[in-house]
Amino acid sequence: MKLINKRLATASKLLSPFWWLLGLYLYASPNSKKNKLSIKSILIFDFHLIGDIVLLQPFLAAIRSCYPQARIVLVAGPWSRDIVGDNLVDEIIFFSAPWVIKTGFYKGLMNCLGLIRRLKTIDWDLGIEIRGDVRQILLLSLCGPIRRVGFAFTGGKQLLSDVVPDDGSYAHLANHHQRIAEFLGIWPVGKKYLPQLILKDSEIREAKKIPPYVGFHFGASLPLRRLPDRESLVLLTHWLKKDVPVVLFVPPGDADRLNQLISGLPVELSKNLALWSGGLRNFVVMLSRAKRLFLMDSGPAHIAAALGIRTTVIFGSNNSELVRPLGANVEIVEKKNVPCRPCNQRNCHHPQKLFCMTGLVVDENNGEDNINFGEA
Repeated sequence: MKLINKRLATASKLLSPFWWLLGLYLYASPNSKKNKLSIKSILIFDFHLIGDIVLLQPFLAAIRSCYPQARIVLVAGPWSRDIVGDNLVDEIIFFSAPWVIKTGFYKGLMNCLGLIRRLKTIDWDLGIEIRGDVRQILLLSLCGPIRRVGFAFTGGKQLLSDVVPDDGSYAHLANHHQRIAEFLGIWPVGKKYLPQLILKDSEIREAKKIPPYVGFHFGASLPLRRLPDRESLVLLTHWLKKDVPVVLFVPPGDADRLNQLISGLPVELSKNLALWSGGLRNFVVMLSRAKRLFLMDSGPAHIAAALGIRTTVIFGSNNSELVRPLGANVEIVEKKNVPCRPCNQRNCHHPQKLFCMTGLVVDENNGEDNINFGEA
């Protein structure tokens, strides 16, 4: 089970009679009579953000290994182009779901209808919905796959031909991916689900030109996932005092905030700090040369973990047990016993603002470090 949108689940339950009628139509359609054992085309839906696509890599590899001759198409956000490994899928169709990226009702509706029209013209033997989201289940079913597989966390099980069983206990997102793969019979027994990102030969040559460094990425998709500026400054100052190159990554739209942050650094220290910004794939190459990284609960943290970099990930408003980056060199830092975790990660309602993110970094001059600064 994953944490779900309760309002969406309630609305979906009220629409159960409609799902049932639509399900009857789908089962009665001519396509449903075709041989379900012959899998020549596979449609996969995962519309969510960078970290989610990183976590999807082992699942895609399992699908490709089991169906090497099938045409595999992934429908995902445009960021997937720079994350999905070569040869895992035959095509990526870029789609920004309006419930993931806010586009406005009319534009979002037109985007959904356009996706249905495009995919409806193709005969799909197998459709897989990764998230258990009723909106995505509905879209998948309207695209016409013969066999439709997925969880039904927020409803819509009547639209699936195969509902993946769920015991109701909360689990990491990667566990959901593995369970779908096990349900399909494509996951090797005993194999660990561990995302990996592999650089191309040309990228490896390019990466060797980059001197090793200690990196910081204070950005995140939601505001309450970000470390307060004061604590970010303490963390940066600690490493700038060491004789190691330090790189601060500048996410799109975050330049003003970070410039204000580093304006609080002593002049003699700020000279030792390099700022970096660039495209997503160049970012992956740049991360691969880090000796150590400090990141928020974010897509970049999942990228770093999948690259095998020594990574410290700072959690606050989110539940790390359900979404933590997976890797052998990942350290999670978070405050224990936060009663309001998880929250909507946009508006803090705790009496002490950003309670979950304060006190994680303590000035070393006070003789205490809550984060294991250690060495590079």
